[in-house]
Amino acid sequence: MLRRSLAALLPLTAAVVMLAPAAPLAHADDDGLTFENTTTYTIDAAASVVRVVADLTLTNTLPDQVKGNIINRRYFTGISFPVPSQAVNLAATTPSGRALRTTPRAVPGTDAYLVHDIDFASDLYYRESERVRVTYDITGLPPRSENPSRVNPAYAAFDAFGVGDDGKVTVRVVVPPGFVVDAFGSDAQQTVENGNTVYTATNIPNPDEFDIFISARNDGALTSTEVSTPDGDEFDVRAWPGDAEWQAFVTAQIEDGVPAMAELIGQPWPIDGSVEVRQAYTPYLYGYAGWFSARDKEIEIGEDLEQEVVLHELSHAWFSDDWFGDRWLSEGFAQVYSNKAVAELGGDVVEPTTIDDTDPGRVALNDWGDPNFTDGADEVEAYGYNASYDVVQRIVDEIGDDTMREVFAAIADRTIAYVGDAEPEDVNRSTDWRRFLDLVEELGGSTEARDLIEQYVADESQVTMLEDRDDAREQYAALDEHGDTWAPPFEVRERMNLWSFDEAAERIDEAEAVLTLRDELDDKAEQLGAEYPATFEADYEAADDDALPEVGAAVQEQIDTADAVLAAVAAEAEDDGLFDTIGLWGTDLPADLAVATAAFEEGDHDAARAAAQEVVDTVEQAGSVGTKRALFSLGGLVLFIGLVVLVVVLVRRRRRPVPIGESESVEETDAEPAAELDIVAEPPTPLAPEPSPESGRDLFRNGF
Repeated sequence: MLRRSLAALLPLTAAVVMLAPAAPLAHADDDGLTFENTTTYTIDAAASVVRVVADLTLTNTLPDQVKGNIINRRYFTGISFPVPSQAVNLAATTPSGRALRTTPRAVPGTDAYLVHDIDFASDLYYRESERVRVTYDITGLPPRSENPSRVNPAYAAFDAFGVGDDGKVTVRVVVPPGFVVDAFGSDAQQTVENGNTVYTATNIPNPDEFDIFISARNDGALTSTEVSTPDGDEFDVRAWPGDAEWQAFVTAQIEDGVPAMAELIGQPWPIDGSVEVRQAYTPYLYGYAGWFSARDKEIEIGEDLEQEVVLHELSHAWFSDDWFGDRWLSEGFAQVYSNKAVAELGGDVVEPTTIDDTDPGRVALNDWGDPNFTDGADEVEAYGYNASYDVVQRIVDEIGDDTMREVFAAIADRTIAYVGDAEPEDVNRSTDWRRFLDLVEELGGSTEARDLIEQYVADESQVTMLEDRDDAREQYAALDEHGDTWAPPFEVRERMNLWSFDEAAERIDEAEAVLTLRDELDDKAEQLGAEYPATFEADYEAADDDALPEVGAAVQEQIDTADAVLAAVAAEAEDDGLFDTIGLWGTDLPADLAVATAAFEEGDHDAARAAAQEVVDTVEQAGSVGTKRALFSLGGLVLFIGLVVLVVVLVRRRRRPVPIGESESVEETDAEPAAELDIVAEPPTPLAPEPSPESGRDLFRNGF
């Protein structure tokens, strides 16, 4: 790079003009100076600095110009070299170790860098080369400084770059053992040299656009503090050495915030074992304040002392992939409940802004994907965070904290949204936007969630799904109302839960058919003044795998049995004529009906129908039986009278005649006449015994 100029006159007619044009900060080959550079950055954790060595090779490519007797010689007297503003101990030397003069100056528009003008040991003429070594140290800035550079025994963050010509720049980063490195913005090759990990980018095509931001952490050097909540939840707070303020702040948020959120959510801290909470600058590099890996039990939070950020990341213990299948749900609930905890603890709550439909980052929240860890957060990320916060906040405000805790319980337990009368069935899956909508409507009673999801969450194809769901839910609600105490069957609720609405409609039709039979059975049971087996309701509600037709068939069979018993009741209630009454002597139709009814209530169809049929048959044949009994009884009466007459006649004939005018002397005695007593005391024996209540059915069956 050209910096200073010098002119001189030669003797006689020959004149040589020596020119040194002003040098730009960024160099290109057509500047007349070939610029090769290898810059090495070495992390010195013990000294808390990054050692930088830049080896430059500069060659003048501007030829002399001859015009008549004048020779114009163009040369370079030095180079301008950029370094970070916090660099210290800068030095420029020749290969022999000779020190070169350097002069710093500011760069307009930025305070992140300074430019050092470095003088060559001698002027650099056409085809001459100069080798220069520039060394300096990068010191870490204090936590919460605006500049991102941090260097301490546990963490190093700095920008590695190289200046020079296209294809002639190499950048090397040497990382000592114990450090784990995230390298961004380059496909640097990784090697191991003397136990150090070396990242190397060579032949960089556009050096002016190249940099590797190094974020290297040495977890072994973090200061560790064990923290426990009042409920015994364990954390390991790991801070940069020397930043006691951050360590104390995060500890306080854990001790107070975790119990507060557990109470608000209605679920205990869900992670077993210690969770590591680390201080790091890395999230800021992507535009985030922190992140949490529930699977790895690790939270990484930036250095700023922001209560809501710490509680937001802690809330992701609940609001993670284990609970939610969609990012907008996890982030929306984390934002809502971290702010609820902030309010509980007396902090400043961050409110969402009203969703702007013209926002350039607007996207259906179901299309708001995972964070972009290549390019970092953008306007889509900003929209996604705010919109998810706003949508979730509106739903929570509508149904209230208590009801929301019931929803969280179903999410945590993975139970079905469409609940029957028994314990909710397991669904064994996380909650996506569809299950969430079902839960807040079925358990939470929300009337606003559906429209909010259509407006801000669903894409075009999913709006059609919502419309199909509307129709299915109308049918489901009608079934639920028709069922009264009979909750919708599991096979209906399961298909509603799966959003299989065509299948749900088919099962609803089958269920309605069963309920129609149930209504008919209710009517007949009421006529009987009887109950029917409770198993019908239980079987209906638990019906699965196309079992509803079987339930309907069972109800129909009970109806058929009810018809049989009702026929017996009607037969027993008919008016009885004289001969019917005589024919029913010795029967107990109410007892027979009681047997039939009891069997009906127990679902013993054979016994119920047999007892009912016996009543019907007895009533139908009562007239015939009564007639036979009447005729038999009349014949017996005639025979009895004849026998009495016969006995009287015979007795009279046996008396001895008494002559007229004489009287028979009879000896008085205390005994009564035996013959007369026999006649009075023993009437004629009938041909068949009189029926008794116990033998009436046998008498009827035998037909006398």
